[in-house]
Amino acid sequence: MVDRMLDWVANLPLWQATLFLFGVVFFRAQATFWIGKMMHRGFISTKWGKKNAADPTAILALEKFGWPVIPLSFLTVGLQSVVQIGAGLLDWNWFKYTVAAIPGYLAWGFIYAFGGLALFHSIVNGSIGLLFMAIILIVIFWFGGYYFLKRLKAE
Repeated sequence: MVDRMLDWVANLPLWQATLFLFGVVFFRAQATFWIGKMMHRGFISTKWGKKNAADPTAILALEKFGWPVIPLSFLTVGLQSVVQIGAGLLDWNWFKYTVAAIPGYLAWGFIYAFGGLALFHSIVNGSIGLLFMAIILIVIFWFGGYYFLKRLKAE
């Protein structure tokens, strides 16, 4: 099933594959964002949540200065969902979130249409060399993301 889907996307022209994958990541990221938003609403509606809710000024500061994190998260592996659900948990404005995420959607769609699907397809079919390359890239991005976030916290 996965192979047929990958073959179908791989046989599309680049712009169509990018557009299709843009739609895939749009719906996935929006769903993750809204799950976080519903979790936020559930937390805030409890007695304990009302008493211990985050300081609204922190949320306002994140809305003002934290938006670059959204599109950059789409260039990572494993951090995307955390960032999307975090934006929902912090009750970000939907319109601002979506506008900030559009460049990330496009980048993710292009990366996967251009070569990411081929890498995934090779891993699924058991190409050991590409599996090692994927692991190395994931480790590099993980350490890069770790040090980036550590540096942000230090500031």
